[in-house]
Amino acid sequence: MFNEFESEIITLTDEKGEIIIADVVDRLDAEDGKSYVAIVPIGEEFSDDDLYALEKRVDKNGEEYMVDIEDDATFEKIIEIFVRRIEERENAAAAENVMKYEL
Repeated sequence: MFNEFESEIITLTDEKGEIIIADVVDRLDAEDGKSYVAIVPIGEEFSDDDLYALEKRVDKNGEEYMVDIEDDATFEKIIEIFVRRIEERENAAAAENVMKYEL
C-alpha cells in the first residue's frame, strides 16, 4: 500500500455525483504555482495500486476542491513526481526496518 504509516482520508464527489473515499498519499506545491494531491481511492472496485493525481483549487469563498489535471503532459509529469516520492519514502522505511532488525 502507498501510505501504510499515515492516513488522511477524504471524501470526494465525482462528476456523476458518486462519492469516492480516498487516502491522500502525497501533496505537492509545484513550480507552476498550483497544488496537487495524490490519492488512492478506497473500496472494493479499487486496488491499492490505483494512484490518481488531482489539482487542488480554492474557490472565491475559500473552499478547497479538486479537479482532474486536464493537460496530459502536466498529468504525466505530476504522476511521475508522486510515484518517485512515494517509492523513495517506501524504500527509506524499508531500509529503516532492516536496520532495526540487524541490531
